[in-house]
Amino acid sequence: MKIGVITDIHNNIDALNAVLDEFASLGIEKIICSGDIIGIGPKPEETVKRIMLLEDDIECVRGNHENYLINGIPLIVPNDEKMGYGEMEHHKWEHGKLSEESIEFIKALPYTKVLKICGKTIYIAHYAINEDNKYVNYTPNPSLDDLEMMFQDVEADIIVYGHNHAPLINHESNKWYINTGSLGCPSNNINIARAGIIIVNEESIKYEELKVRYEVKKVIEDIKNIGYPDFKNILKYFYGIS
Repeated sequence: MKIGVITDIHNNIDALNAVLDEFASLGIEKIICSGDIIGIGPKPEETVKRIMLLEDDIECVRGNHENYLINGIPLIVPNDEKMGYGEMEHHKWEHGKLSEESIEFIKALPYTKVLKICGKTIYIAHYAINEDNKYVNYTPNPSLDDLEMMFQDVEADIIVYGHNHAPLINHESNKWYINTGSLGCPSNNINIARAGIIIVNEESIKYEELKVRYEVKKVIEDIKNIGYPDFKNILKYFYGIS
């Protein structure tokens, strides 16, 4: 079975459409999304509605940006989320762009999912999570030891996660740890939407990286034209535009 993997779309409908077109051309049978559909980019409603159209073809969990909608954002600075006032205003702006239908879809997303496919167990989460549904043990560029500590209570053949926007694939042990990297935040890889493909059968697991080119200049122009809260910092940190 060929499974498409995406994470951290972040309101980038153009990057998402490019990846979905590539998935269709490659005969992808199922899609996994490990959260952060919303946040950062210019098109929150359009992005959520596009995910919703996939219906039974996608398995999706919530990320921390979905939690900001569901559980609320901080009210003061400093706060546990390390969120500044500009970022707070950004979240208020994007939440106001979402329809009730989209909000209800997001609220229904679970923190984790477990799939059984071709005799293999696939665990999906946005990141390592504790019993209180808090994301924990944030580790940039985690080693195998780091990954095994982060997901120590997870019994699965494949662990799919996101949150770290840089891709990292590790199968040094008997488990596959797969973070495709952010689909919607290209950083300095300016024309690239990141994704991946898991090819799984009863005998084996294989992984293929995807870098799908798309017109990111259009997205940058959309961000500038809308001029929503904190857009200059967003362009700097998530799109590599000084």
